[in-house]
Amino acid sequence: MIAGVDGCREGWVGVWLDPSGAVAGATSSASLEKVLQSIPELKVAGIDMPIHLLDAPTRLADTQARRALGPERGRSIFPALPRFTIEERWLNAEFNDVNATCRQLYGRAFSRQSLHLRAKIAEVNRMEREGFPVIEVHPELSFTAMNAGRPLTFSKKTWGGFRERISLLEESGLHLSDHLLLPVRHLAPDDIVDAAAAAWSAYRHSFGGAISYPPSDQNLREPRIWA
Repeated sequence: MIAGVDGCREGWVGVWLDPSGAVAGATSSASLEKVLQSIPELKVAGIDMPIHLLDAPTRLADTQARRALGPERGRSIFPALPRFTIEERWLNAEFNDVNATCRQLYGRAFSRQSLHLRAKIAEVNRMEREGFPVIEVHPELSFTAMNAGRPLTFSKKTWGGFRERISLLEESGLHLSDHLLLPVRHLAPDDIVDAAAAAWSAYRHSFGGAISYPPSDQNLREPRIWA
């Protein structure tokens, strides 16, 4: 199966697709490992969280992805944290202490919203190191690709944005039927929709049809976001 996973208040939510690309199931857990293990015969999972952090203040993948999304939707892509921030001794450090080191090393600080994701980012990167088949995606890039390269009009937190995204998923063959979503119906709808979009990009990646930021013909060691 091909899956998409998004972080949520309760932990993680996953939506998986069958070999034809149709939605086949959904799951959630406080543990990313449990989500990935519960997906039958997982081939690849697209996860909306930075994978492959650098000892640097920025990544080319984030810069190019924000540019592709434009000034409104591009704000949804936070700069990936430097690699040291997910080391064990830094995971529970105070925000001010982490940013003091970031300023010393890189001449910049990171938002509390970004730093609050340290534990989830560490979890994703541990899964990748342990051999789980994961790639980095970003749902807004996925929806832009579904929309013929045009960033969406409304925020996902609005009714217009929710309908816009559901319509694009359905046009792409991903129907989020109530019976398939029964295990995750207690979660926020935008998190489920984002997981489905991540699954769409992972499905494209599985047969070589996904777009990458930066382009895949550039430095292969550079972190990438797929759409």
